[in-house]
Amino acid sequence: MRNVVSAVRDRFQNVRRTSPAIPVPLGSNRDDDGLALQALLQGTRWMPIQAANWSDMVKLARQVDAPVVLCDHDLPGVEWQKGIPQLVSASNTPCLILLSDVSDPYLWDELVRHGGFDVLTRPFQREQVLAMLDFAYTHWRTRWPSRSNGRFEALA
Repeated sequence: MRNVVSAVRDRFQNVRRTSPAIPVPLGSNRDDDGLALQALLQGTRWMPIQAANWSDMVKLARQVDAPVVLCDHDLPGVEWQKGIPQLVSASNTPCLILLSDVSDPYLWDELVRHGGFDVLTRPFQREQVLAMLDFAYTHWRTRWPSRSNGRFEALA
């Protein structure tokens, strides 16, 4: 894990100073996910950092204090429905975007009920990925709606 954090620091230094890099833990054991997202996000403020299992992704998200996390629907280690509470219980409560080959209203509803943010379908398209990351980041930054006792409430 120390190598991952060192790699993150090295990549931060390579990003333009005018646009600070935002680390995005990518929980996926699919090499093509990492390659596709690296290519799509090249030259943007988003910096995907891949972890191959749920445990490593949660550790990485906490170490880099990530505002947004991308997680494969089939990430090894734990079912995503059971893993989301581990992730959103972090002090910064990142927005979790679930990666899936298919998307339907039932998957999205289940994701949101478990505390996730949205579903991003493959194959990835640059505009869609950027829009979703920007929206999740804005949501995280403004902290609206806030979570209280497992229920969403608007800020007063």
